[in-house]
Amino acid sequence: MKNHIIFFSGGASSFSVVDFVKEKYPNDNVLLIFSDTLWEDGDLYRFVHETADKLELPLVTISTGLTPIQLMFEQHVIFNNRIPNCSKYLKMKVAADYLKKGITPKIEVWRNKQFLKQEDFRIDATLYFGIDFQEAHRSEPIKRNWSPFECQFPLIDYFINNQDVLDKWNIRIPELYLKGFSHNNCGGRCIRGGLAHFKRLKEEMPQVFNELVEQEHYLKLYVSEYHYIKNLEVDGLDDEVKALWHKNLKDCYSDYFYGRAKRPKVYIPTDLVINQYSFLKRHGGAYPLAKYARELNGNTGFTTQEDQFDLKYDVSGCGCFVDFGDKKEGDFFEEENFQLAMAI
Repeated sequence: MKNHIIFFSGGASSFSVVDFVKEKYPNDNVLLIFSDTLWEDGDLYRFVHETADKLELPLVTISTGLTPIQLMFEQHVIFNNRIPNCSKYLKMKVAADYLKKGITPKIEVWRNKQFLKQEDFRIDATLYFGIDFQEAHRSEPIKRNWSPFECQFPLIDYFINNQDVLDKWNIRIPELYLKGFSHNNCGGRCIRGGLAHFKRLKEEMPQVFNELVEQEHYLKLYVSEYHYIKNLEVDGLDDEVKALWHKNLKDCYSDYFYGRAKRPKVYIPTDLVINQYSFLKRHGGAYPLAKYARELNGNTGFTTQEDQFDLKYDVSGCGCFVDFGDKKEGDFFEEENFQLAMAI
């Protein structure tokens, strides 16, 4: 009996892969793995659970226990398209540690484990990914990343209509697709999303958008203050004093970023301008979300054609499980990230 592991993101394409493997290998051991960022849309959980139940397949949900916002807080850096650490740590690393090293993450929740046909599901397993021919360029990096596992991409090799598969099992497509989003990841939020993506988020889910603006605002303040203290050089200021300052600063913000308080317990000057790049990007760079709110409303104020972004096609999004590899702990942390972000 062979092991087949499907990375089930909660998207329509990965669902088609689930159906493909289920039909092709009905007598083998098939397992669904969902890496949860804890930032997901509520309907995503309905979708992955309904899939596991109707297809009678075991599903394991794994997570570090951190959201992308909390990970930014812990790593003292604001992620963007050049620094997608949420993808690297909350999706790739947690899954790689789980499958390659057998490390159980902080959160491991099984559903339908009675359908698991053999406990040693990691041995000689084939991994499956829900990318199609439009993303074929991602296949080779994925293979390198997940070696020595064999990797398969059914949607590259075969044309499969996602809606036909959903109709076959009488499963409703996730809500985010119905709202016009191109994927079902992170509850419509994505640090790799383009301006058109965030314009849709503002229109379809204004409460989520406004919360993200506020979170990014406080992240900018926290990250800038943290690195200001870290790089501060004053005679007589030793590392012990800096460590105390860092602890006090973290204590001021921790309740907010961990959902225990609505606002940080510090005075925040609203007119403070910080040169910190963030989620949204144009021409390869990243820009603060709040600063470009007027552009997202359609009022660009630009005078030249080349300065304008394309609200229809500038969507972008996360490409998880592509490039992680066997990096050493800390490779994506701290000063290297901060300097890269400031140089974009």
